Amino acid sequence: MKDCKVSILGTEYKIKCKKLGNAEFDGQCDYTEKKIIIRKDNFNKVGGFDWLQKKQLRHEIVHAFMAESGLQHNWQHIEEFGHDETTVDWFAIQSPKIYKVFAELDLI
Repeated sequence: MKDCKVSILGTEYKIKCKKLGNAEFDGQCDYTEKKIIIRKDNFNKVGGFDWLQKKQLRHEIVHAFMAESGLQHNWQHIEEFGHDETTVDWFAIQSPKIYKVFAELDLI
C-alpha cells in the first residue's frame, strides 16, 4: 500500500501509510486535516495483513464520505462525536460484495 491522494466528494484527502507500532488502532480518518492514516507495519503479526489494510482503508474512506456528506456529528461514538463504528464497519466489509452485484447487473 502506498501514500496517495483521493477525491472524496470533491475534497482531496491524503492517504498516508505509517508505522503505528503498539498503537491501539490500525487506521484513522481526520476529516479536519483531510488525512487518512493506515497501519504500514504488521506489528501484531496478523495473518492476512494485506486484507486487513484494505478493509481498514475502506473503513476510513467510509468515515471520510460520511464527514464530507455532513454526517460527522450525527452519530454518537462512545460519548464523542463521530460515526457509529458498526455501520462504518458493515459498509467497509460489505462494499466489495455490493460493488460486485452492481457490476454484474451493469448498474455502475
